[in-house]
Amino acid sequence: MEFLSLNLENQSPLPPKPNLLRQIIVVASIAAGVQFGWALQLSLLTPYAHLLGIPQASAAYILFCGPISEMLVQPIVGYYSDRCTSWFGRQRPFIALGTLAVAIAVLFIGYATDMGHMFGDSLEKNVRSRAIVIFVILDVVNNMLQTPCRELLANFAAGD
Repeated sequence: MEFLSLNLENQSPLPPKPNLLRQIIVVASIAAGVQFGWALQLSLLTPYAHLLGIPQASAAYILFCGPISEMLVQPIVGYYSDRCTSWFGRQRPFIALGTLAVAIAVLFIGYATDMGHMFGDSLEKNVRSRAIVIFVILDVVNNMLQTPCRELLANFAAGD
């Protein structure tokens, strides 16, 4: 019967269970941040585009930039985040950089007309195209942030 005895002294204790509520809050806060960026952009789009001289009928073209940037940006960010070997994790560096980029883009939105003028928009012209480009940058950085957030959510759901 000696071969059936267990040696409990050499066994390590079980690893602590992850705090499921904490993980849910982290994932929900990431998703809430991404949705805040989209809500900000969609709520400001038509009035801000009108302020920049875009006719109301043409504001839809700016809205169309979102899916176009999504088709270009998300596969690239997804490719590199899947192959990331950072000590910080695969998606977390991209989430950190994307969050910083969204914060900067949101700050730029408030100064888009001034920055557009600084980059060459005329105050006499009715349409300020460079200011519109600054506004569209928020589309690109939202898409840059959304992909690794989705991947992190999928990893949490899978238990990775």
